[in-house]
Amino acid sequence: MNVINWGVKRIEKLNKINMITKEKMDNYLISIGGLKNGFFPDREPITDSHYFEVGKGWYQLIKDLIDDLIKLGWNKEICQVKEKFGGLRFYINGGTTEIFNRISEAEELSFNTCEVTGNKGELRTDIGWYRTLSDEVYNEFKNR
Repeated sequence: MNVINWGVKRIEKLNKINMITKEKMDNYLISIGGLKNGFFPDREPITDSHYFEVGKGWYQLIKDLIDDLIKLGWNKEICQVKEKFGGLRFYINGGTTEIFNRISEAEELSFNTCEVTGNKGELRTDIGWYRTLSDEVYNEFKNR
């Protein structure tokens, strides 16, 4: 299955499930023992989603990504998770080609997933900041 077909299937799945809340994401991070902070290895593991500089609409995307990366042998060292130019950026210290390919897939998928709601979205460039938003959220930004 190519990345685009995979992305369409993932969006369909995201739209059928309940969006992950901050509390659920925090519980998930605790359940996997947290993520090592690649920039500050002497600090406690990241077990709170406030370290993620993204909207909660991408939490399911990130959770699925982390699950897959762990299955691929990732060491759970993370440097940064943020939005940049409307897309997800997931930075780690190192990994295999498969790990980086899976991160690229999630980053591509983010351009079709509303960062606010987790529903189908598209990149919007005319609201002062590049954001991937659903039509509903986009219209709210436009009408401010």
